[in-house]
Parts: sequence; structure tokens; C-alpha cells
Amino acid sequence: MGDLLIRNLDDALKRRLHDQAKQNGRSLSEEASVRLRRSLTSGNDGVEKSAGEILRAIVESSDAYWTEEELVAIEAARHQPDREPPRFDE
Repeated sequence: MGDLLIRNLDDALKRRLHDQAKQNGRSLSEEASVRLRRSLTSGNDGVEKSAGEILRAIVESSDAYWTEEELVAIEAARHQPDREPPRFDE
């Protein structure tokens, strides 16, 4: 496999990447490689995706700090009604 050297990387960006690597149990290089691979392979391959799948991909590839438990809770909440529907017979 080839190597890649990235120069002049913003300190804040490197810190966020380091934090994500630590959270995911990966080295800084592994985390950068995973994120780069996701970014380059996330193109539309002709398969329709649900809004939830698209949102999850955006969240997972962003700098947001979502835990797996939070993502599961969001997914579960999507299938619950927000409130009682209005009644029009009264």
C-alpha cells in the first residue's frame, strides 16, 4: 500500500481527527484512511437509500461526536409518533 503525507493540516482539524480516532479505537493514520475511503466511496452506486441511511452516512462522516447509543436512540425515535394526531371530529 502507498503512503500519503498531508502538510499544513489545520491544528483544530488534526485535533478533531485525533479525538475521533481515539473514540473509534484507531490510530490517527487509520482514522484518516477510513474517513478518506468513506468520502471517496460514498458516491451513488445506483442503489436507492432512505433518508435515514443518507443522514446516518452524513453524521458518521462528519465531525459530529455521536455515540453508537445516540445513533440507535435516534433510529428508534424515528418510528415513534411525536404527538397525538389532531382530532377533527370535535
